[in-house]
Parts: sequence; C-alpha cells; structure tokens
Amino acid sequence: MSGTAKPPVPLSSRVLGALLASSFIVALGYGIVLPVLPTMVERLAGSADPTFAARHIGFLTAAYVAAPLAVAFLWGRVSDLIGRRPVLVVGLIGFAVTLAASALAPNLLLLYVGRILNGGFAAAVVPTALAFIADTEGDDDRRARTFGWVSMASIAGFLLGPMLGGLAAGWAFDSGKAVPLLQAAPFLLASGLALAAAGGVRLILPGGRVTGQPVDTKNRKTSTFVPGEIRLLALASVAAAGLGAFEVGLTLRNDELAMSPAELGFTFATCSVVMFAVQGLVFSPLVKPAATKVLVAPAFLVMAIGLAVIPSITAFSEMLFAVSVVAASAGVISPLLAFWVSRITARSQGVELGIQAAAVSLGLSVGSAGAGLLFGFNGLQGAGFLTAALVMALAATASLKLPRLIAPATADPRTVPAGRIPE
Repeated sequence: MSGTAKPPVPLSSRVLGALLASSFIVALGYGIVLPVLPTMVERLAGSADPTFAARHIGFLTAAYVAAPLAVAFLWGRVSDLIGRRPVLVVGLIGFAVTLAASALAPNLLLLYVGRILNGGFAAAVVPTALAFIADTEGDDDRRARTFGWVSMASIAGFLLGPMLGGLAAGWAFDSGKAVPLLQAAPFLLASGLALAAAGGVRLILPGGRVTGQPVDTKNRKTSTFVPGEIRLLALASVAAAGLGAFEVGLTLRNDELAMSPAELGFTFATCSVVMFAVQGLVFSPLVKPAATKVLVAPAFLVMAIGLAVIPSITAFSEMLFAVSVVAASAGVISPLLAFWVSRITARSQGVELGIQAAAVSLGLSVGSAGAGLLFGFNGLQGAGFLTAALVMALAATASLKLPRLIAPATADPRTVPAGRIPE
C-alpha cells in the first residue's frame, strides 16, 4: 500500500510537529556523544594518552558522519519509491537501536561499528523530513521558513544533547573511576525518544508517494546537474568540513583549557543557542528567501575569522565568544544552501536531498578526521582550526556567485503544483 501514489496532503501542524520531533531527537542523540566521547575512549582503551585519545575521537566522529556517504542517496531513492513515512520510521528505529548499542559497547571496535551504523540510520531522517516538506510546500517563503524550522529543531537537539552528555560525563566518575551505566543513561534516553518518534511518525504522517511535478523542473532530465548545483553542493560540503573540524577541535581543547565535561557541554549549548537565534531571524517573515543570497559569503568570512582565533584563546569567556561567532555563521550557511539545492534541482526531492546529505557527510568526516589527526601531533594542535579557516575564506570567494534562487519555469505555475515528486 505504501507504494501507491497518493495526492499531496497539506503540511498540517501535527505532521510538521512529527517531522520537527524526529529531527530534534537525531540531533540530540548526536550531541550527547560529544562530551562523553573522551571518557568513553579512555575507559574502553584503558589509556589516558592524549594523542591516542585525540585520534580516536576524531575518527569516531568521522565514522558517524561518514556513514551517510554510502547510504544517504539510497535512503532518498527508496523514499521516492515507497514514500517518506516508512523510511522515516525505519531510520528512527535503527537510530534508536544503534545508539543504545554504542552506549553499551564493551570495546573500541564495537563502538566504531555502533557509530557507523548510528550515522547510517540518522542519514534517513532529516533529508527525508526535508523531502516531505518540499513535496508539500510549493510557496518559496513557506518552504524556506519550514526548512529553517527543521534546522532549528536540530539545533535545539544539539543544544540539549551536549548538556546531558556533559552532566553524564561528570557524574560517571566516582573517586576517579568511570561508571559505564551513568555514561550510558543519556544515550538510552535518546534511544527511547527515537522509538517514540518512530511511533508518532507512523501514526501521523500520510503513507504513499506524493504525485505531481515541480514547476521549475518539468521536462528536465533527472540525471543531470542544473547550473550552479555542483557549486552549492561543494559549498555545503566545505561548510560542513569547517563545522566538523570545529566540533572535534573544541572537544579536544577541553583539557588544554581546563574545561570540565559540564563546561564543554555548556560551550556546545551556547553554540546551539546562537545558531537557533540566528536562524530564527534569517528564516523569519521579515526576510525574503531571495534576499538571503547576499548573506552566504559574509557568513563564510565571519566563520573563517572565528576559526582562526580559536587556537590563540586561553580564557573560557573568550572561547564562548569565538564559539558564538562560528555558530552564528554556520547557522546562516547550512540551511540556506539546503533550501537552494531543493529549489533548483531537476531531480526528485528524495534523491536530491540524499545527495546533499552525502556531500555534507563527506565534509564533516574530512573535517573531523583531519582535526583529530592534526591535534595528535605536538605543535599542530591549532592547525586544524587554521586550515579550516583558510578553506572557509576561499569558500567566501566562491559563494559570491550563486545560482538564481528560482530556475526558469517551463510550465504554467497555475496548473503545476510546485515542489512535488514526479511519478
């Protein structure tokens, strides 16, 4: 039944709530891990060597974000064929199971396996949620704002996740000895929420595929890139690389700055609050989607400056300011690029947003692994930040010329519903 094509269903508040909750919970599960990861690696490896820990933290983070490279496109294609709802349900259930398995991993090898599988299932959730929105929201203003809400829901999850993870990491030591059960508690909480979200999606979202064809993609070949699409995907990957290097580098600098796990969690929470506020402004009714084009290049430049100054910072208050600068920039770049790609594409939304998820995952994995490797060498601890800053500055130049927000229409917009999946 789920493979039967059905007419488009308006995006109701209940449906939107289910999509936002799904995005929130996946981000929550990811954010919980960051402050806990150093203590988990130390406990499972039985080594307090900072070089050893730095490399594994970078690789574990890269393992999670690299998994969508292999499966994001497939998830998108499957969601085009059988509908968005079953893919979201499977993704959330798989995410719940693998998150719990990661928390209870008895050794580093199984922790790696758990993180890879966890990232693979996570790749089914947000791109599919965005594709569902693109199916039903033909108006540019509404689509841009709804994309922004999904991004803000993810940020809210990332806000709460590090706080819970930081508290767990602090509680997980009793007289200097790690208590694995306390480390696992927030993971299991997020796992339970993911199962609840899967049930909500199954009950609330309509099944089947959405019929119709986007106004600006009718009669185009779905195997080709439209002008400017590759540039947008490359910029999304570059922005993600900077964010990956930032997250891992910040996690690894907590010892150098004498930050407790709770302070590290608070730092990531500050990052999320700033991103939330910035996106709330950028995607508000006060700002038209077409006008946001001029924000991308300045955001890349500001992000480069923020990353460049982090290695020289020694005070916690100064670090919070630099984190806010990077977060504000990332909060502008990522959702805007996602919106543009979904609007100009000649492909179905599931496939296109799966391709974008793979591009973002590539950037995150390269940035995370690179920061972890460089941090493990004496004298190169700040190289990851500086390299990322240079790349962001180059991206600022490349983003001065972006494609038009709306590609030329080849059909009458009064008779063809915008943003729908072709049969």
